[in-house]
Amino acid sequence: MNNPNVSEEISTKAWQALQQEVKGLRMQVSRLQMENSDLENSLLTAIEHGDLVESELLDVNKRLKSEIVERKMAQATLQSILEIVYRDKSDLEIMLATTTEHGDAIEYEQYNRAVETMRQSEEQFRAIAESTSMAMIVSRLSDGAISYANTSAGTMLQSESHELIQRSIKSIYYLPSEWEILEQQFSQQQRVRDYEIRLRKATKEPLWVLASLHLLWLKGEQVLLSTFYDITVLKKTEIALRESESKLRKQAIDLEQRVEERTCDLKLAKEAAEAANLSKAAFLANMSHELRTPLNAILGFAQLMLYDQELNEQHQTDLQTICNSGNHLLTMINDILEMSKLEAGSVLLHEKECSLYDIVDTARDMLSLKAQEKGLSFDVIIQPDVPPYIYTDEGKLRQILINLIGNAIKFTDTGRILVRVDIRNLSKDNQEITDRCLYFEVEDTGVGISEVEVLNLFQPFVQTDSGKRSHEGTGLGLSISHNYVRLMGGVMDVTSKVCEGSTFRFYIPVKSLDLFSLDSQTKLPNRVIGIETNQVYRILIAEDMRLNRQLLTRILMPLGFEVREVSNGQEAIAAWQDWSPHLIWMDIRMPILNGKEAASTIREIESIKNISQSQKVRIIALTASLIDLREEDLFIHGFDGFLAKPFTEDKVFARMSEHLNLKYIYSKQ
Repeated sequence: MNNPNVSEEISTKAWQALQQEVKGLRMQVSRLQMENSDLENSLLTAIEHGDLVESELLDVNKRLKSEIVERKMAQATLQSILEIVYRDKSDLEIMLATTTEHGDAIEYEQYNRAVETMRQSEEQFRAIAESTSMAMIVSRLSDGAISYANTSAGTMLQSESHELIQRSIKSIYYLPSEWEILEQQFSQQQRVRDYEIRLRKATKEPLWVLASLHLLWLKGEQVLLSTFYDITVLKKTEIALRESESKLRKQAIDLEQRVEERTCDLKLAKEAAEAANLSKAAFLANMSHELRTPLNAILGFAQLMLYDQELNEQHQTDLQTICNSGNHLLTMINDILEMSKLEAGSVLLHEKECSLYDIVDTARDMLSLKAQEKGLSFDVIIQPDVPPYIYTDEGKLRQILINLIGNAIKFTDTGRILVRVDIRNLSKDNQEITDRCLYFEVEDTGVGISEVEVLNLFQPFVQTDSGKRSHEGTGLGLSISHNYVRLMGGVMDVTSKVCEGSTFRFYIPVKSLDLFSLDSQTKLPNRVIGIETNQVYRILIAEDMRLNRQLLTRILMPLGFEVREVSNGQEAIAAWQDWSPHLIWMDIRMPILNGKEAASTIREIESIKNISQSQKVRIIALTASLIDLREEDLFIHGFDGFLAKPFTEDKVFARMSEHLNLKYIYSKQ
């Protein structure tokens, strides 16, 4: 027989320890309630502000999950305490039953104490159950009827707790099939913790909870304790996040599809643009050839006729008009081709030693007559410190000056044209540039340009109102000049006022050549009338256009050259093998066999025969297609040089002098 005093002392100590644990549990429950309230407010705020970005929702979700973990720990603590309480009750019941079975005498006072302990434990259980925010429901295992439900359970299910008594535990679940799965899992493990499932509210709405199921002994009977924690807000947040993620994924897929479509469109557009560029290049190359070929004959024969002293003055004037008009047409063709090459980025600088004074004088000499015809004052001022000899692209600099001065004369009816050239050290970011720059200004007193027109002045094919009224030019001169200056490393701008005039200015970095030799600048003083040699040179002309063959023949035969003509590349090869010319003028475009194929064949035959370099025939290409011309391609095919159509006789003689080492006799002034 156990000592009742010892048993009472042990029970008292255990009960005191249990009270302390329950007190701590109540504090934890209170803290959890406060946190739950804050959490619900946060969730409600997040729901009300549904326009929050996904990153904010993810942060809320992380915080919610962290707090859920804390709640789970508190729930585990509560369940552990409840298990201790019920285990203690079970021990008392077993002790009483065992004592009774063995017929041991139990004092009435001890029995009452045991009964009181059981009553107090039940009351304590109810107190704990009523004080927690978790829903707690006790149901019988035999028939599943609910024998107890705390206030939180009634609140959660939107029903009075006493109304739940005697209802089947199965009836509080939203779907019977979900309860059956949960019941099967409980039967296998005899315990379930934190199982996500839906309950049915009194309004028949679903309620997401975390359910935990435990077996307990109550009044000598094994019962099922079900606890529920409301996670509806969290579940809605997760669903919102999943929907947001799904939308984002769909948007990403849509975006990828649109990117693919746009990439495909861009690819098609690029291919179309490339095809258009190829068509444009082919068109310009073909038009260049078609226009330059007859223009070559027009200008060539007109120039030859100008040398005829038997022509009267009227005929001379008419021929000069033909030449001027032809040269104007040639300038327009060159402008269009040059603009196309600039757009394609295929224009390169060809810098060399040159005389700045000669460049300026050439531009002035070409345009001074036009200025005189309009009664304009035309002056050029070059500052003394400007270097006379420079290293730059002579042709492009001359063309820039011709374009700017020509425009100034065209749009000025009264007053003057003034060209200034000086040397400056231009500053950049308050620091002086090391290399000096040549600075040019072309000032006029013409019609001027409005502020609106200045904005697009340097765009291709753009003309001012006055330019349109003049019906002259292509609208490319300023654009080409602007691009030339930029290509040379400089800048061009303009200031202008309507009816007061304009000032175009530009600067280019340049190297001065103090030791530049005057002998390097050579000019043909007059017309070529003979050759300083008794040797007879054989010249073969391979050209499909009869007029161009006749033009070259008319230029060469008066100087004593032997000339033969053929009309295609195949005839050119046969004539070369039969006649052994010193030089071949070879047109690039010819029927049957073009110029490149003919030149390559000739070089191949020379190589097979081991003909020395000095004995090889000189081949000069004739071409009217400059837009697709590449000098390196010509050299690869065996050409020694090329001459563009339309050509003049001085350029013909210059090429022949270069490749045959000829010296000419010139007419006297």
